[in-house]
Amino acid sequence: MRAYIATNILGSFAFDADGKVIAKKLFPKKPEVIAERLDSTGLVPEEEEVLRELKANGVQEVFIDKKAQFQGISLVFEEDHPGKKNLQEGFRGLAVQLGWVTSQAELNELLAKVQVLRTKEKLREERRDVIIIHAVRLLDELDKELNSFSERLREWYGLYFPELSKEIQSHEKFAEVVAKAGNREQAKGFEKLAKQSAGMEFSEADLQEVRDFSRGLLELYQRKKSLAKYLEGMCKVVAPNTSAVAGEILAARLLSHAGSLEKMSRLPSSTVQLLGAEKSLFRHLKGQGKAPKYGVLFAHPLIQQAPLDKRGKVARLLAAKISLAAKTDFFSKEDKGDALRQELEEQVKKAL
Repeated sequence: MRAYIATNILGSFAFDADGKVIAKKLFPKKPEVIAERLDSTGLVPEEEEVLRELKANGVQEVFIDKKAQFQGISLVFEEDHPGKKNLQEGFRGLAVQLGWVTSQAELNELLAKVQVLRTKEKLREERRDVIIIHAVRLLDELDKELNSFSERLREWYGLYFPELSKEIQSHEKFAEVVAKAGNREQAKGFEKLAKQSAGMEFSEADLQEVRDFSRGLLELYQRKKSLAKYLEGMCKVVAPNTSAVAGEILAARLLSHAGSLEKMSRLPSSTVQLLGAEKSLFRHLKGQGKAPKYGVLFAHPLIQQAPLDKRGKVARLLAAKISLAAKTDFFSKEDKGDALRQELEEQVKKAL
């Protein structure tokens, strides 16, 4: 025997092949609870209770519009099954008949409240990607400022200890050494170099100022790390599939260039591939340069590791998978990140 489960504002109902209600569980008459239930992508408690009743009555196959599993019953995913139509056509009469509401006016009022709550929640969710966009733009600006300040520190301290800059490539490590030592003779691990230094002399006031600047710079580096960690966590929640395929920070940069998750979900993969390369593309269209193969996607490890002559092909595969991931994040909200990433890696292996 098979059944069809449909859920709406009233609750969860199971119908047989003739459209007869064979099991039901009404929602609590609370707009907040109903809105939460209707926005859930998994089985809600009322659906589980209906399934338990069906199982007890020997039903073996159930059609439902969610991809889910339930022990003892085969759940078949079908977006538009007969049960949904039955409930849509009959729920107003059922609501009064079952005593859930006393009139159609009361039902309409409840419907309006639930719709307002669902709309507010959707707007709240949509705004989260705007937060990501602002955060990643701040991260990029902070990165530029850090590079600029670090170069200034190297030039400044280089007057006093020019040899140190050549020994330390990392800007952050350089700032750490200067902040701790100040005086070149106290630079741990570089004492021999300090004795042979050709730099000019700094007063204690000079050294104190450069140390203070270095400490401030280190605080900015910590702020950058904290912001990046926050951004990664946000992306995993708002765009888990895009983050799994592109990486959290790159996913955030793609969102920034697209304008929002919704906009990115509607872009063709060819446009996703060139996000961040708009200036190069315009120059090409004016006949002033070659057509770009990728934009910010260039930072992805799969492109970085690919041979030069294969990078364009890898970029196309990556853009196609990111486009699919963004659509999944915005429309279905299912977490398929691991599967999408694995598919991409296999496609790239075949292409190389």
